[in-house]
Amino acid sequence: MGEKQVELKNTFTWHEKLFMRAGVAALAGIGTLAIYRSTPAAAIGYLLFVGISGLVVIYDSLCVYCPYPFKHSDCLFLPHQLITSLTTMRATPIPRYKNVLSALAFGGIVLIPQYWLWGQWGLCAAFWTLTVTGGIAVPFHFCRRCRHQRCPMNLVTPETEAQR
Repeated sequence: MGEKQVELKNTFTWHEKLFMRAGVAALAGIGTLAIYRSTPAAAIGYLLFVGISGLVVIYDSLCVYCPYPFKHSDCLFLPHQLITSLTTMRATPIPRYKNVLSALAFGGIVLIPQYWLWGQWGLCAAFWTLTVTGGIAVPFHFCRRCRHQRCPMNLVTPETEAQR
């Protein structure tokens, strides 16, 4: 990925934020709908998992270490005002267990609905289209240009690092 130097992002465009926020919401919505059609109680459990993952684990494990809300008044996933009004930026490295919790949260959001998506091919196709699109966009478009040095997904090359 280090073939060429790229410019680091200071902010995100409205369409980048719309793509990511709507994509994550649609992914969770499709997963919930697939589960709900078979087991409404499990759909509520999945929504609780998504909510807890998004608001507690990911927020506490990633967002509070990110410079975008605090230094650039922007955020790809949430309104930056929400984060900056609730806390300050943490200066320490992200503990390993928080990286593991973030990975489990993201993984759970994608993996939990798989049982219920099987056989509901339209929902399955939509779910996996969003998952693959996000899985390509995040590392190849965002992580290669990111200023969040402590993020485990950061793919900024040494050449680009000199721009910081």
